[in-house]
Parts: sequence; structure tokens; C-alpha cells
Amino acid sequence: MAQGIEHVFCAMLRTKTAYWRTPEGRRWFEPESSTACYTCLLTQRPIGPDGLPANAQTCGPDRGCFKTDD
Repeated sequence: MAQGIEHVFCAMLRTKTAYWRTPEGRRWFEPESSTACYTCLLTQRPIGPDGLPANAQTCGPDRGCFKTDD
């Protein structure tokens, strides 16, 4: 399972693999997975509150709805 170390993911982004954590506490994502179905916890849909798709490639700090994973 690949870790999204070089990419900061929104705390509201979820997929079936996003519930696992590294020993350091970071969530594990497989952004290259062809079977991942992403959901935004704010909307409970595959689209964020800004109307853009919720996925590992686009849910980052440059979006207005981004929440840090504290």
C-alpha cells in the first residue's frame, strides 16, 4: 500500500483504503488505484462542497473546502 507522503490529503477525503494509518499517524492512500471510489465527508458524495470531484489527485490545500488532518 503506497503512502501519500509527497501529497497532503484533505481530512474529509475517504475511500476504502483511507481508514488505515501509518505508525506515525498519517492516513494511507493508494492514489494510483484504479478501483478507488472516493467520498467527501462534508457532502457524503463523490463531489466536494465546491462542486469539484473528490479524489486523491484534486483534494489538496489549493481547494477552499480543504481541511487539515490534525
